[in-house]
Amino acid sequence: MELAICVVLGLLIVAMGVYQVVSGSPRLLHSYHYATTPLAELPALARETGAGLIGCGIGVALLAFSSRFVWCVAVGIVLLLGSVAVMLASIVRHNGGLITGGDSLFLGAMRPGTRAALFAVAGAVLSLFGLVPGIHMIATGDVCSLHGYHTRGIAVQDLPLFATCEGACMIGLGIALFLITFACAGMTCRPFKRWSVVLSAVGIALFAASLVGLLLFIPYFGGSLNP
Repeated sequence: MELAICVVLGLLIVAMGVYQVVSGSPRLLHSYHYATTPLAELPALARETGAGLIGCGIGVALLAFSSRFVWCVAVGIVLLLGSVAVMLASIVRHNGGLITGGDSLFLGAMRPGTRAALFAVAGAVLSLFGLVPGIHMIATGDVCSLHGYHTRGIAVQDLPLFATCEGACMIGLGIALFLITFACAGMTCRPFKRWSVVLSAVGIALFAASLVGLLLFIPYFGGSLNP
């Protein structure tokens, strides 16, 4: 049933993408994603984000088979995150920002220092979801942060090294969340700050690599991805 739900969800996302590619209409996006997009660029925005949705849907469907084929984990995650990156880049390029119009005015009106501090605090809070369990796993060798079936089949003597590998990936996720969130401080208005573009690219790459490692280390050490 879980497999069927994930596959159906993936197909629905693919169908949404196909609609946008064929129709050239961005109506499935939030209005603030195309509020300041020139009319002549709306079809291109719709088709590019539609292609991203197709990639996301395929990625979701592949992840549904992760318990049966390990390669589906890596391919599914890379495809999913890569497609999301394509969609975000398309929105920013055509719309001038991820959120434009009235919804973004309060951010654009802030002083740069205040805006940077706000996003830094938000990023620090989000990073704790990865840093805290990651540091705990490395320091104690305890993998209780994971589901019980993830460690099923792993030899007792391998648990400390497994905890270190998983903890390092969790820390990577935490750092990536901070980088991506903080980078948004330089993307609230055009032209974007070069540092923010570089920082977001590094954050996305680190997030993808950490997530792939987090999942692949489980079957590598003999654990299970399947409940």
